[in-house]
Amino acid sequence: MVIMLDADEAVSNTGVSVVAAIRAELSELATADEFGPAAIKADELSSLIASCQRVMSQARALQAGLIEELVCRPELAPAPSASDYRSVCSESCAALELTAPLALTSGQAEYLVAESVQLVRDFPATHAALARGEIDERRARVILAELGRQHRDVAEAVEAAVIGRQVRELNARQLRSRLKSLVHRLAPEQAEERRARAEADRRVRVSPAEDGMAWVEALMRAEDAAALEAVLDAGAKALKRHDTAAGDPRARTCDQRRADVLVQLAPTALATGEMSEGLRLGAEHRRLVAVQVTVPLTTLAGLSEEPGELAGYGPIPARVARELAAAGIWQWLGTDPVNGAVLSHGRTRYTPTHDLVEHVLLRDRTCKAPGCALPATRCDLDHVRAFADGGATCAGNLTPLCRKHHLIKHHGPFVVDQPEPGTLRWTSPTGNTTVVGPARVGPVHDPPEPDEPPF
Repeated sequence: MVIMLDADEAVSNTGVSVVAAIRAELSELATADEFGPAAIKADELSSLIASCQRVMSQARALQAGLIEELVCRPELAPAPSASDYRSVCSESCAALELTAPLALTSGQAEYLVAESVQLVRDFPATHAALARGEIDERRARVILAELGRQHRDVAEAVEAAVIGRQVRELNARQLRSRLKSLVHRLAPEQAEERRARAEADRRVRVSPAEDGMAWVEALMRAEDAAALEAVLDAGAKALKRHDTAAGDPRARTCDQRRADVLVQLAPTALATGEMSEGLRLGAEHRRLVAVQVTVPLTTLAGLSEEPGELAGYGPIPARVARELAAAGIWQWLGTDPVNGAVLSHGRTRYTPTHDLVEHVLLRDRTCKAPGCALPATRCDLDHVRAFADGGATCAGNLTPLCRKHHLIKHHGPFVVDQPEPGTLRWTSPTGNTTVVGPARVGPVHDPPEPDEPPF
């Protein structure tokens, strides 16, 4: 059963119409829930699966409306002093409010809020189609991605052209192609402008993968990507010649060789601090660039095979941890196997000039805002209680905060305190409290059970 609503009903402020549509869909699904999927006829399964999809679409539309309403509430408005900072706004405060109840990272919460606000305010027809269950969240995101940076008149014309029967019949890939075609037809002269905006969005992201690996994702100009790919291909061929000369031409696949060529770009820069074109790697908090490897002292001494940990990525085998700790471009942290606390740290890569800064950064590891995982070495060091208000410059009053959350703390509606060193408590304007506890640096072992008494 498909519930059709007028657009105005679908996006009503109260969300009552959307809830009614969800209830109607759920009544259709009650049989599946009561008797189980095995009791449903084969020719009815696909219809019920589609009904589930419509419920998820309608719920997302309702959620988007609620999030947009949260952003509008005066409780989430930052202080007037925040007007000079683009990162401190009602949207960023709403994102911080939602990190804990939705168990999201800071970036995920910001994306959810931005997407919801954009959907409700800029694309009401798409929001209404989502509320009616005509499109799913995937296709709604395609519309936002393809039209979000177009001039409003172009975006509105293209949205009107695809919403309706056409969008219901297209999958996400087909919809993206159709949108691109319509945009180029309506506004060919804006191609250069769109290119400039796209180029401004270039970036590199590094994210953890499984089993001690990581993903490196880069968005760059197509010509730069082509040049990089040419270097990787040429380097892979050179490595193949090297492997062949060594008598093992199948030692590595082509993909492995390309990855190895890319990896070889980093060690020299980390070891020397030198980059191309006379650039040098900078320093944060008077600390040169370094990569932290956490190694239990028992592992470092070869007395155990307890895994180490590469900062930001997770566990690595004991052998790899020992090798990295011995190399000059890494900073290693020796930890107590009983409580995971830092016992010592190597200084083979750089010499810190401020022991207190060193202690706080090693203790906290990341930004201490809810859901944020930016490394502490890339954060500001904040006096939790302002220095001007009598706050001491000590480990119990210093914490790393990324620039955005640092500004939100000072100009947003949140109250922040540090009940104990390494623990930050954030109280939102709606009364919700989120505690960001101390970072566990090393592995922790439970003490052995006491022996049975001999009597």
